Amino acid sequence: MIPGFTSFTLFVLWAADVCQSVLITQWPHYISRLPNGSAEMHCYQNETNYDYVYWYRQQRGQGFQLMAYVVAGFANYEEGFTSGYQAVKVKETQLWSLSISSVQEEDEAVYLCAASLHSAATDLRPAQNLTATGEAA
Repeated sequence: MIPGFTSFTLFVLWAADVCQSVLITQWPHYISRLPNGSAEMHCYQNETNYDYVYWYRQQRGQGFQLMAYVVAGFANYEEGFTSGYQAVKVKETQLWSLSISSVQEEDEAVYLCAASLHSAATDLRPAQNLTATGEAA
């Protein structure tokens, strides 16, 4: 690590109901941003039409925390994620995106996109890494 620089790492995972043979693709696998820069990640369902999509994050040493969920194209945000985060579904597609408008140290985490016909996802697998790097304050 370069002296005077801070590094934030965010990993992203995907989840799907494997009994239904659902494949979710999430990208990019790695994102590097300066603090206060923006970051965007995407989630795509292959050949399914699940109505519930969830975005989670897991900070180092913590459990998964629900950030937001999108149902029928409408986003609902959990406390602490109502400002600076945007979860959207691209109309008439199977593509969802999560944007962070100003990456901060607390955004260093593992991220997870999950899809479900109902209100729960059952399978977690590693897929994406996001790093924010910048000059320390």
